[in-house]
Amino acid sequence: MSLSGHFSSALVASDELAMYRAMLNHLPVGIAVFDREFRLLAINRLLVDMLDFPVGMFEADLPSLEDLTLFNAMRGEYGAGDPQQQTMERMALAHQRLAHRFQRTRPNGRAFEIIGAPLPNGGFISIYTDITEHQHVETELREQALYLSSVVDHLPQGISVFDEQLRLKCWNATFLDVLNLPPESAYPDVLFEDLIMYPALRGEYGPGDPLEQVAQRRAMALQFQAHRFERTRPNGRTHLVEGRPMLMDGHTVGFVTSYTDITDSQQREAALLEKTELLQTLIDNLPSGVSVYDKDHKLVLMNEQAVRLLGFTREVLDQYPDFAELTRWNARRGEFGDVDVDRFVANLMPKIANLVPHRLERIRPNGIVIDARRAPMPHGGFVTIYSDITEQKSVERELRQQSEVFQTLVDNIPGGVTLFGSDLQLLVYNKEYARLLDFPPELFEGKPTLERFFRFNAERGEYGIGDAEAQVQQLMARARLGQAHLFKRTRPNGRILEVRGLPLADGSFVTIYTDVTEQHRAAEAIERLAHRDPLTGLANRYTLEARLDQLVADARRHDRRLAVMFLDMDNFKAINDTLGHSTGDQFLCEVARRLSATVRDNDIVARLGGDEFVVVLADLVDTQDATGVAAKIIESLSQPIALGPHALPASASIGICFYPQDGLNRGALMQSADIAMYHAKSAGKGVFHFFDTAMMTAAARRLEMEHALREAVGQRQFVLHYQPQLDAASQRATGVEALIRWQKPSGELVPPGEFIPLAEELGLINEIGDWALRTACGTLARWRQLGLIDLTMAVNLSAIQLRNPTLPQCIADALHGSGLPGHALTLEITESVAMQDPQASIERLGLIRALGVRLALDDFGTGYSSLAYLKRLPLDYIKLDRAFVQELETDSNDAAISAATIGLAHNLGFAVIAEGVETRGQRNYLANLGCDTFQGYYFSRALPEAAARDWLLSQARELLESQALLTTSTDSRNYSYGIYQTQEKEPTPGVGP
Repeated sequence: MSLSGHFSSALVASDELAMYRAMLNHLPVGIAVFDREFRLLAINRLLVDMLDFPVGMFEADLPSLEDLTLFNAMRGEYGAGDPQQQTMERMALAHQRLAHRFQRTRPNGRAFEIIGAPLPNGGFISIYTDITEHQHVETELREQALYLSSVVDHLPQGISVFDEQLRLKCWNATFLDVLNLPPESAYPDVLFEDLIMYPALRGEYGPGDPLEQVAQRRAMALQFQAHRFERTRPNGRTHLVEGRPMLMDGHTVGFVTSYTDITDSQQREAALLEKTELLQTLIDNLPSGVSVYDKDHKLVLMNEQAVRLLGFTREVLDQYPDFAELTRWNARRGEFGDVDVDRFVANLMPKIANLVPHRLERIRPNGIVIDARRAPMPHGGFVTIYSDITEQKSVERELRQQSEVFQTLVDNIPGGVTLFGSDLQLLVYNKEYARLLDFPPELFEGKPTLERFFRFNAERGEYGIGDAEAQVQQLMARARLGQAHLFKRTRPNGRILEVRGLPLADGSFVTIYTDVTEQHRAAEAIERLAHRDPLTGLANRYTLEARLDQLVADARRHDRRLAVMFLDMDNFKAINDTLGHSTGDQFLCEVARRLSATVRDNDIVARLGGDEFVVVLADLVDTQDATGVAAKIIESLSQPIALGPHALPASASIGICFYPQDGLNRGALMQSADIAMYHAKSAGKGVFHFFDTAMMTAAARRLEMEHALREAVGQRQFVLHYQPQLDAASQRATGVEALIRWQKPSGELVPPGEFIPLAEELGLINEIGDWALRTACGTLARWRQLGLIDLTMAVNLSAIQLRNPTLPQCIADALHGSGLPGHALTLEITESVAMQDPQASIERLGLIRALGVRLALDDFGTGYSSLAYLKRLPLDYIKLDRAFVQELETDSNDAAISAATIGLAHNLGFAVIAEGVETRGQRNYLANLGCDTFQGYYFSRALPEAAARDWLLSQARELLESQALLTTSTDSRNYSYGIYQTQEKEPTPGVGP
């Protein structure tokens, strides 16, 4: 099919018909013409495209109306049903040859207005206008009309609108109130006389027959005369009544009346003027203005709608038939603004000569906005379609302004705001609403409904555990009730919202969300700070003391017993140091929960601070009951606490005392329970212990030792002793291990096993360890100056030191301060310390190793080692524990363990130092196993600095004297080297303490 359309060959008879055919194909409407037999005479391309007809249907003979109808029926254009039956029904309607106008929506969603009219020759013409976009606009306008109707309902004036037959078309509640009409009296199309009968029967029109009074007023109303008067009703209210006829095409089509209450101010003019301009009916069947110019730019056709829109007259068009002349006339009268007329026309004409399809909007000086669509025609010339879009632009502008003002107002409301329509579709919301409820932007796309928001919330667990769909349906059922409400809701993120909902008269619903989290938290915080531990929510020290005082008084008055339990977590400090305070806090909260679950409601569970808890058992019948509760607590806490990827062991030491035998007041009971707890911790931890009087003496001793140890740290009451380490092959001393002693003012030496655990518990170990490290490095530096060049120093690290993030820097400072190279220092950690947190140990030891420092794993074999982690530890030595060395000559198991340990270490690339070597047999056996280094009483005990120095120098001289080839070089490094290049010689037994 060509772009020129299809016509019966009988119609193509002249150039004039060709011109009209071109015009027909450029009209913005689809057109089909049928003869009296309903055979298709002509159809334009636009209609073929509108109805999606195959081009092939029109290439030979043109189809009939019945052919087209059957084609449509076969493809389901008319819905479900028998295509033949559908075709017969529509052909029967066509044979009635009646003019018609209706709308039809195709399955693809496009909507058309169809106008049909019979032709004088018996044929029929059908015009199709695509109104899809128009329908969308109508829908939007219909929604806007709903809002305008709401405005009318809320006007302070009464409003009534009657049509030309005095039937009621529009009114508001104020109108009924003004005339004191019952609500049931007003309904669409109720007659004027039926309404005024109510005031007539009440005598508001004075004495007389109500029927006659009504008839007279109806006759006056039918005159549709504009009027304005004041009327005072029997109730004393005065109203200004204004009436205006509504005209369309010079004909009266109705009457609008407003009733303004002017009782309070007669001078104030508050009349409502309702101005309604109805659209002019189309002069012809085309909804738009049309103009056609030929190839010479001569005017061929302009319909009356175009003449009116453009402000022309037929006389003007006859005077200026040329496009350039008509444009010049238009420019002279200011249609295009203040322009140079000749230049304007000169610039425009080349564009018209090379015209391409385009669309533009133009505002005339009189304010009319015209949408002009212009396109060239195949044979030359062009066609222009004009549409009056003034009202559409005005409505868009007003709606845009109203929307901007309203949205600005809503966005500045201090809280979230939503307005859902009666169909529960979201009409209005502000940004604060989306922020408060964490709704993503995509949730607001399209036309969101309340159900969409409910479902989103339910699926993300906003309403708690349960079937999401059931929650949605329950909430929707409640929402459909449209009841006012006010409640608070706590979201999963802890935010507390006050939700206030209010239904509106039109069925819509407005909701305001206010964030009251801070107010709520402030109130809770005041209560919590006064009576609760801020971390666990348990009773705090203040609450514990107050309640325990009360319980003691009650027990004294009623001769009852109480039990006080003091709990201290055994491993909390390690958890805090290795995993951080956040994990430690979570750990304490879970401990608090488990403690609360093991006691009765009338018992007390309190947190004093840190990892200390107190449990008070009230109304105790038998002391064995306290035993049962303590056992339950131990059992409950023995279960690992899962925090993220960690399963943390929980263990508590519990001290228990009783009223009245262990204390007569709160202070005495708390002290007794505290002392018993320390004895439980000393007994191995993870157990409970009852108070007895002997503990008081032990507690005093401990307190005394704590004081003395703190004083010792402040006064540096410590010394280092040094035990040599000898190379198994050369028998020369390659290093020493520094061992700390607490030297009291009396001269008494306290071994590390008696004070190091206490120092760790009191938080003094880092200070002590730093002193020991610096002192040992300083001692080695002095010895090296005496010629002991290749000697190394080994220093022990505690678990707490290893967890200290500043340890690498402390080591670096000690090396720098003494001038020692990194390889001169060996740091020893026990197997149990390294395996407390293997991954953390690997990372921290790696930082230390980067300083050049050597690392040794002490007491190997006494703990539990993971070989997977052991091989990743950056070690240089493994120290075989003395427990396996002492009996290896007589115990085959110890011998086997020693052999396996040495073999494993060598396979992993580690050297082995054997501790506790006290006999020649032990030394020889270990030497045969390939042990690298010996340390023990067989060679020397741990010696004070001076004695150790002398021993090392004496041993060096003895080796030097036994050397077969003695160098005489005075070079200090060669001299030192010569000391150690000796044959194996039986060492002199140690003579130190």
